Amino acid sequence: MQSIPQFIRPIAKKVVAIPARVIPYSAQKQVLSFVLNQAFREPLQHGELDFLEGAKVRIKVTDLCIDWLIRVGSTKFTPIERELEDDVCISGESPDFILLATRQADPDTLFFQRKIRIEGDTELGLGVKNTMDSMDWEDLPLPLRKLLQSVSLVIEKLHGKRKAKSDEHISKK
Repeated sequence: MQSIPQFIRPIAKKVVAIPARVIPYSAQKQVLSFVLNQAFREPLQHGELDFLEGAKVRIKVTDLCIDWLIRVGSTKFTPIERELEDDVCISGESPDFILLATRQADPDTLFFQRKIRIEGDTELGLGVKNTMDSMDWEDLPLPLRKLLQSVSLVIEKLHGKRKAKSDEHISKK
């Protein structure tokens, strides 16, 4: 596949960010709740996220204007109003979150290079990172894996990056 021409990239990035700007947060919260509870169902069921119980975790995807605030319970994630204060904020740009979610980059590398940042209660943030690091890609629901792979391809095209290893990883799934 060809990369998106350089002059189109800034426009395409703005278009990709439109859903976060125009879809009401109330609708985003419903989808976010479903996706998070499906993606993390195993760690939730096994008590691996008990250390987060009651914590408010903010996820910011800066280049897509995404700002979500999630309260973690013992059995589920509940998106809450983002005007509230967070306990920990995990932020970065979409390509780095996609690399993290699709297991194409080592989480420690992304955090140590400050491509994904933790602010606030860093102990909670590192716990989240370690939980994500220990998760098996195959444990994610197939529709979510397919969605992440598709988004990964779009973001790679927008950034003009296509790594052979990434292509190989995505084509295997």
